[in-house]
Amino acid sequence: MKPSSIRIVAGQFKGRTIPTLPGRTTRPTSQRAREALFSILGGQIQDATVADLFAGTGAVGLEALSRGATKALFVEQNPLAGTSIQQMLTQLKVAVSSQVLIEDVSLAIQNSILVGWRPFDMIFMDPPYRLPNVQQILHYLEEADVMAPTGRIIYEHFHKTTPPIPLGKWSLIRTVRYGDTALTFYRPIPQTPKDLDQ
Repeated sequence: MKPSSIRIVAGQFKGRTIPTLPGRTTRPTSQRAREALFSILGGQIQDATVADLFAGTGAVGLEALSRGATKALFVEQNPLAGTSIQQMLTQLKVAVSSQVLIEDVSLAIQNSILVGWRPFDMIFMDPPYRLPNVQQILHYLEEADVMAPTGRIIYEHFHKTTPPIPLGKWSLIRTVRYGDTALTFYRPIPQTPKDLDQ
């Protein structure tokens, strides 16, 4: 079976094809969900530093770069998927401002690999729908202290899955549904009056 493909929706690289691996190796974020995600984020993505965790095809991180993000870190455990993302970054001539890390997401966070990229304006995570430890990953991100004060964490999940309610420094802003997919948005709890306005 030949690999299928998806496309970048908007921005500098609009229409460019993103290859996907055959079978169920990856589950790309749908075009509809990506359009909705970046519509909600609006201008926050311009000049942003982003992380695409459980990156799969890298569609969200690539879309962010296309729409004006300046730096992107992709974390994907599957070597074939990681290599495909790296090849795409090279084709788009944005490899210098990006990095693909072939690693388990939890280990990458615990090993402080994300610290060198902070602060992140957006962290997107699209774990396997059956992954049991999303709450733990949120905790690791909180402990790593890698988010900008006005940054966002977006968690893609099956619409019937109840998103974890974070403790400590995070607050759940909203959950929006698109078909069988839902996107849940988190942000750091504002620490100063200035942060409340963001």
